[in-house]
Parts: sequence; C-alpha cells; structure tokens
Amino acid sequence: MSAVQLLLWEPPAPRARLRHVRRPFTPSREVGPYRLPHDVRDRLGTALAHYRNRDGAFALAVFIGRFWSAPGRIEQAFPIDRRALANRPDLGLTEAKVRGAIRTLERVGFLDRVEPDQGSRYQCSDTGDLHRKPVCFRLGLAYRAAFEAANKRAQKHREGQGLARRPIAPSKGLRPCATLPAAPVLKSPKYKSEAETKMFMGEIKRPPPPTSLNPHLEAALDRWKKAAEGQGLLRSDQRES
Repeated sequence: MSAVQLLLWEPPAPRARLRHVRRPFTPSREVGPYRLPHDVRDRLGTALAHYRNRDGAFALAVFIGRFWSAPGRIEQAFPIDRRALANRPDLGLTEAKVRGAIRTLERVGFLDRVEPDQGSRYQCSDTGDLHRKPVCFRLGLAYRAAFEAANKRAQKHREGQGLARRPIAPSKGLRPCATLPAAPVLKSPKYKSEAETKMFMGEIKRPPPPTSLNPHLEAALDRWKKAAEGQGLLRSDQRES
C-alpha cells in the first residue's frame, strides 16, 4: 500500500453501541386504572425493543402518561422524583432503575428535558441548606401529539354517550285547527239482534216453562183443607178456591 493510500485511508466511523436483546418485546397489557392509547403503546414498544430496561421504562411511561397526559397538563413541565417513585408497588422499580428508565425514555423521545432558566442551579431550603433544583421534563413532541389525538377521540366518545343518554321531552299534543270543527265522537249502538224474537212469518211465542208440583205438598194441603172443612173453619167462597 503506497503512502498516498495510507494518508487517504480513514478508519470507519464507530457504530452506535446498542444493547440488543434477542427476545422480542411485546408491551404487556396494562393492568390498572389507566392504559396508554394504542398508537402511543405501539410506537413506544417499537422504540424500546432494543433496550434491556425496556420493561421498567415502559412501566414508568405508563405512570407518567396517567398523570401528565390530561388536556390541562399535557403542555406543562413536571419533575420526576426518583426517591418518591422507588419501591412503589405499581412500578416495582428501585431508585437506580428509575434513573435508568428516565434516561432511556429521553433517548427514545418520550421525554424532553426542560432546560432551567439562567441562574443558579441551587435553591435554598427551609432549613437554610442549598439543594439542587429539580430537573423538569415534558412529554416529547411526537408522543404529545398522539396523546392529544387520543384526548379528542375520548371527548367525542363522551359527547356521543351524552347525546344518547339525554332524555327526550314528550311532544305536546297538536291543537285542532280553528277553521275546521272538531270531529264528533262516534258512539257505537248497542247490539240488538232481532233474529232471536222474529222469524219470516212473525214473532216466536215461546210457552212458559212448566212448573213442577211437589206431590207431598199437594197431599198435605188437601188434608189440611178437609180438616178445616170438617171443623167449619173455611167459608163457602174459600172452598172453591
């Protein structure tokens, strides 16, 4: 190799070292009161696929999205206290894992670090000691837009449910026209059938039903009548009756 070639030869640029993980990463379905929107979950899961602490970073992203993706907070900056988030039962992360998850979420663009105002980075506490000011973050621009679209979809869904649940007021009865008289109420005549009492040749005269006499009662009346006649208790006009 000539000297000119040695001078022109440049070593290749070093490649970015990524912590590749062989097993595929599928974000687990969040179990709890909050779930990331599906587009945010898919985008974040693809971005965290090559990181070893992807599970912890994804859990921290769900926690941040739960409290800072609301329409009134999505544009605000917020601090992340590693000590307060360590060993929480819903996160299961130590303070060191929280620190690493924050760093990973910054790399994938889920979090943007907010630069502090010019001045001292320390502030005086109530006891007079100097403490470093907390570092604030804001949701990344791409993820912020996805959260805003999800908030609009949720608002439309709530408005649709409100319209469906709104009670319908009963409509008032229509008043009759003043120029037209109201229709009279028709009453149906009582049903009278003449076929039961009349035929083609005249009325049908039905004989009265025969009365059945009690023979014992008739015999007792005869005996009483004879006894009364023998004693002269009956008058002449009563005997013929």
